Amino acid sequence: MGGRARTENGDGFYFNQGPHALYLSGAGAKVLQELGIKYRGSPPPSPQYFIKHNVKYQQGASFFSILTAKLLGGLGSKIELIRFFASLRKMNFNEIQSVTIEEWLKKRIHHRDVFDLLITLCRIVTYANDPKIQSAGSTLSQLQMAISGGVIYLDGGWQTLVNGLKSEALKTKVRIYSGKRVSNVKEAIIDSSTAAETTMPLWKINVSDGSTILASTLVIAGSPTDVQGLLRDSKPDLLSYSVGKKTSRRINPVRAACFDVALSTLPNPSIPAAVGIDSPFFLSVHSASAKLAPKGGALIHVMKYLGSTHESNPTTDKLELETFLDAIQPGWRNVVVRQRFLPVMVVYNAIVTAEQGGTVGRPDTKVPETENLYIVGDWIGSEGLLADASFASAKRAAEQILKADPKLISYV
Repeated sequence: MGGRARTENGDGFYFNQGPHALYLSGAGAKVLQELGIKYRGSPPPSPQYFIKHNVKYQQGASFFSILTAKLLGGLGSKIELIRFFASLRKMNFNEIQSVTIEEWLKKRIHHRDVFDLLITLCRIVTYANDPKIQSAGSTLSQLQMAISGGVIYLDGGWQTLVNGLKSEALKTKVRIYSGKRVSNVKEAIIDSSTAAETTMPLWKINVSDGSTILASTLVIAGSPTDVQGLLRDSKPDLLSYSVGKKTSRRINPVRAACFDVALSTLPNPSIPAAVGIDSPFFLSVHSASAKLAPKGGALIHVMKYLGSTHESNPTTDKLELETFLDAIQPGWRNVVVRQRFLPVMVVYNAIVTAEQGGTVGRPDTKVPETENLYIVGDWIGSEGLLADASFASAKRAAEQILKADPKLISYV
């Protein structure tokens, strides 16, 4: 259970599936609080460094500490950045969902150093490296949420959330089946000799072991292609959207190459976090904030943001990640306990583009042209990105189901 939220424990180190952070003002934190799921964590480590032209620029953990860094060229740049942050709080993000973040920034930001910095911040908070197509509304909304509420790294990794959610589900008598694969789902045809009066369709779930499950209401959590594959008999088109007379696909996932390293000791404690300005790299010693390593040890996540249409080269990407780690933590190779390379990890299943109208253009949780069928996930609904979209869409689906007219269904 848990998908990309699973955490692997090895030699006392807790490996998330790449660098995970929980947005404290996001839908996920709100739903977890509502459900009573407990977790602990701390903000990312400080000081943090921006890397530009191989020069390291130090800043504190706060976004606003950037104003005191030498990264910005002069007073004009700092004034422009201050004005941007001030305007962000008052912005109507819905009005700019259909504009790309690159286009929006180019029209309003006149200093190149400020533009490059803001593109970098947008890349960090969305995990996406596609400013030419990303929606300005969804991206800037995510940036404002990160600034206002901050993020934390979780003690014990995201597996603590998976375990907490599973525990609460079992308390409410949820039945969990594992080790089986759903092969397809379709509307059920119930023989009248074995079923009482039915007032709404049933869904028949075919499982890989040959068994079936009948459900009056069905919620599917999965990737776009997985969901479409399961619903092939029902034929709703969830993988495309219309822009005028043009039909476009919505299934370009956001991907990253991740290099996770467990060390017996941290060679350079003075630089626990670094981000590339002119290169798409990110490094954070997660164990400097959260309890993810044994005493004296260090767990480092290094990531390269891949464009949604980027043809990656795992060999080259790994060498680049190791080189970036060499520059920040020289000597790490001598103290490696274990390491893991995830060459093309899906961060979330569909990039939010301006062409599709931002998050407003994503599919709703209620599947059209069907009865009592819902989908949830990080590519569904008009709220949030990343895990927040999964939590928000799940809650919306639950609310839609609860508001539906109660109908009696009995079957054998």
